[in-house]
Amino acid sequence: MTMKDFLDDDFLLQDEVSRILYHRYAETEMVFDFHSHLSPREIYEDKGLGNLANAWLDHDHYKWRAMRAFGVPEELITGHLAADSSRDYERYLAFVRTLQGCVGNPLYHWSHLELRRYFGIREVLTEENARSVWERCNALLAQKDFSPRALLEKMRVKELCTTDDPLDDLVWHRKLADEWKGLRVRPSFRPDVLLNAENPDFPAAVSRLQDISGTKFEGIADMLAALAARMDFFKENGALVSDHSLEADFYLSASREEADAVFNRAWLGRKLFPEELAKYRGYMLIELGKLYVEKGLSMQLHIGALRDNNRILLAAAGKNAGADSLQDFSFMAQLGAVLGGIYAAKPEAHTVLYNLNPRDNEALAAMAGNFRNCQFGPAWWFNDHRDGIEEQLRVYARTSVLGKHLGMLTDSRSFLSYPRHEYFRRILCSFIGTMVEEGEFPWNEELLGALVKDICYRNAARFFTWAQGGYSL
Repeated sequence: MTMKDFLDDDFLLQDEVSRILYHRYAETEMVFDFHSHLSPREIYEDKGLGNLANAWLDHDHYKWRAMRAFGVPEELITGHLAADSSRDYERYLAFVRTLQGCVGNPLYHWSHLELRRYFGIREVLTEENARSVWERCNALLAQKDFSPRALLEKMRVKELCTTDDPLDDLVWHRKLADEWKGLRVRPSFRPDVLLNAENPDFPAAVSRLQDISGTKFEGIADMLAALAARMDFFKENGALVSDHSLEADFYLSASREEADAVFNRAWLGRKLFPEELAKYRGYMLIELGKLYVEKGLSMQLHIGALRDNNRILLAAAGKNAGADSLQDFSFMAQLGAVLGGIYAAKPEAHTVLYNLNPRDNEALAAMAGNFRNCQFGPAWWFNDHRDGIEEQLRVYARTSVLGKHLGMLTDSRSFLSYPRHEYFRRILCSFIGTMVEEGEFPWNEELLGALVKDICYRNAARFFTWAQGGYSL
């Protein structure tokens, strides 16, 4: 029987064209990570990641979901949140056992890529060699060149956007900018708590924003003015992007007076009807979208998460524990109205649209094509596996111009997650290579090599720095 070696140098590269494109053009390109959940404090403090269970499992809800599906007890999944390290090897071994059954799950590829790219371990991880891998990785993790900053530099990360509350003082970003020139860690402006008026934290957040602004809010216009000032502060500290998670109806036509009435009722903690919430969100999204253009920020819209479905797990482990799923509400007309309102006032707006439910691929890509500098974003979260990435590329290519694709994002809380960019790049090169090999596109190494380099890094660098005139690359 003839078969390929697992994860060899030509992993996922199906033909000679894809191998040329990857090894000559994609493999060593830098990373512009325009959406991540890494902690700026952890990057600044640059402490060691601990053992392999800490580095692999403490923040990675992808791995948690797989372990939960495999039947691993919860104390070995999110039990680390209680700061008990006595069972770390047991946690790690539970993941190793889980991984053996993950045929077809990207975790199997990602985990082995992480072992190879960070630790130089090329063998397949099994229960038999688990102890040896544990000891070798732990010995390396104890070294200074396995600190968070060193790992980011090792993966050629050039720009990294974290996810930050508008009320954050950005102290860790400021310290990083002053003391570390290895790469730029930029804040992202994510005002979800102020967009979701039904959130129990909404009244306190508004009051805190009022205190920070030093002005007394009379209505929604005052809050927007305070948010504009916070955008200036974020820009001063390197911000290039804003971000929103849209998880329910987010638009109904509303006058400023109607939105103002909802705002004041929400600030008082009053119960609101779904129609009122949609009017408030829609008004805020359009007004914020216009402000982002004035401040030189690109707007990202992540649409379709259904969060915290397991209430027992939420109570025990908190949010982001791997109990989120796909929302299925109908939102295209709402999105068209929001984008229409923004672009009518600010045609130079830059927006990126992401869908969590794959059923929305075609519709979202078509919506993006209605506006200049509006991008159908890369395969996100539940879609960042081989099938999802390939389908996103196919939809993007047939509805837009593939050469303008923004590449990949990490969307992770783990410092060991950057081989996912390699995973995307191999799939990208195979996607293009297949079209060339099948006669669907002519072979021109210079043109296609430049296109691949653009998608891997340059397009994102240019797109997100539009207000600064774009990178000189």
